[in-house]
Amino acid sequence: MRKFLILLTLLLPLAACNGMLPKKQTVVPSWVLTSPNDSHEWFWGVGEGQDLDTAKRAGLKDIAGKLRVSISGQLDSSVTVDNNKVDRQAHTRISEEVQKTEFSNYVVDKTAQSADGFYVLVKVDRQAFVHDLKNKLANLDANIQPVAAALDSKTPLERFIALRRLQPGLDKGVGYAQLLIGADAGDDGAAHLRNYESLQQQAKQALTGVVFQIQARPEDADLAAAMATWLNASGIRTDQSQARGSNLLAISSSSRNDQIYDSKLTKLMVTLRVSDDQGRTLASREFTVSGTSAYDYRGARQNAIQKLVTTMREAGPVASLGFTE
Repeated sequence: MRKFLILLTLLLPLAACNGMLPKKQTVVPSWVLTSPNDSHEWFWGVGEGQDLDTAKRAGLKDIAGKLRVSISGQLDSSVTVDNNKVDRQAHTRISEEVQKTEFSNYVVDKTAQSADGFYVLVKVDRQAFVHDLKNKLANLDANIQPVAAALDSKTPLERFIALRRLQPGLDKGVGYAQLLIGADAGDDGAAHLRNYESLQQQAKQALTGVVFQIQARPEDADLAAAMATWLNASGIRTDQSQARGSNLLAISSSSRNDQIYDSKLTKLMVTLRVSDDQGRTLASREFTVSGTSAYDYRGARQNAIQKLVTTMREAGPVASLGFTE
């Protein structure tokens, strides 16, 4: 009995202290249930997290998510008219630049405890966000537009190379333009988006305007024929006239033959090298493929060439010829 009284004496102060600890809020604030409507001045977002910083990031993600919904809705309804034909462009993908949206001009407006941590109400300065996007687009345009204006004076291969070099900037530009559209900043975003997407489309089609002269040793004639067929099927023309001053695709190979039981094996190492009409090497790519045959090494080599063409078809002509994505 005495031990029980001692224990009770020790526990009573602890219980009293525990009663003095602040209780976590159980009533959800009204601004969590219904956040303020976005306005000309502010984007609003609500977040919850175990700590204030996590809750703040969740609130900014809430704003970014609403922006993406706005962008998607506006892009899906875009309509272009050409020669009395209506082309509804379904933009099924929001660019990666939009997916990683970050905000710098934000304010934590309100905070409150939740059952599991904290609620945070954040707001982003809408006009500062728009101004920042326009500055980024202006900086990109300073590099993109001079190159775009000179495309018509270039050879097909020069045009292709120039557009490839613009690709990273075009990807960023598409993202910034989409965000500008989501921020409802007038027609500026839509005009930039049309321009950048047009250049991206030209970049995709540019290689089909290039004509390659294929160069290979007599012993690689089968490989050269397979490459020519694959290029033609990809929309790229080849020239067999051996004319000087044309773009060159040089093909070379080495091989090693082995036999395992009754199967013939050929390991084929292939190098592709692209040069312009001035003889400058612009791209190169190496492949290693293996082929087998139950009959002879010629059949094993043909099997290896078929695998090579399959690999290149899956990679696409741009990457297969050694041009970086």
